[in-house]
Amino acid sequence: MPHPYRSLAYRSLAVAGLVPLALLASPASAQGEVTLSTGIDYSSGDYGDVEDTDMLAIPFAVKYDSGSFYLKASIPYLDVEGPSGVIPGDGGATPGAPGGAVTSRSGLGDLWLTAGYSMPIAEGTWFDAVGKAKLPTASESKFLGTGSTDFTAQGEVLHMIGPMSVAAYGGRRFNGSSDVFDLRDTWLAGAGVYLSANRAMLGLDYDWREGSTATSPDISELTGSITYKLTDALRLQGYGYTGLADGSPDIGGGLQVLVTLGQ
Repeated sequence: MPHPYRSLAYRSLAVAGLVPLALLASPASAQGEVTLSTGIDYSSGDYGDVEDTDMLAIPFAVKYDSGSFYLKASIPYLDVEGPSGVIPGDGGATPGAPGGAVTSRSGLGDLWLTAGYSMPIAEGTWFDAVGKAKLPTASESKFLGTGSTDFTAQGEVLHMIGPMSVAAYGGRRFNGSSDVFDLRDTWLAGAGVYLSANRAMLGLDYDWREGSTATSPDISELTGSITYKLTDALRLQGYGYTGLADGSPDIGGGLQVLVTLGQ
């Protein structure tokens, strides 16, 4: 029986998937599907600086799901106003400096490619092996990205208990080289709990990642979401989140629309 939720993947402006996707589709309908998604995400925070950074992201994604294997590609359009040391998806990549210049910048973000394989390991329990690659399509000169090619390897475990599911993941992100930032490889981890109720699913996720440089703050976020299945082909998801460390925004939220083709 294939993994019903496919991934814990958390809302990330690094665009591995902008929101936690606890899918409502049944395991049988998940085989051989193509899903298109878009939405809007807004966040604001000081990231340890004296000036706030406001970010608006409009993500675009396509995903193919065969039941036990999936592929996904995603990229956002970004609009950012704030100190240049704050990078979408990487938080405060450089420590804030008092009086730092505030810039307005916009353009495409980085392209993320994700592949995952799901396998049952016990009754009601699945393990996902997930690999991700970030291609530097975001402008480094505009501080919309680090200009590095990065890879992530992680494992995810999900267990279903009636209408409730609990999940956890851990992994390692291997950051490439950047002309601007002294990047390092980082650990990441998180957990979530999901509750199904008729056509709706409620989710609560916690996500953590080490800062991308030795002096940048960690990313630590708590996200609440609700996903509603309008039809077999159409789902809506709303979510809100708050940062628990300087590497994350103080507050944010968004809406996502997911359309499955061929339903």
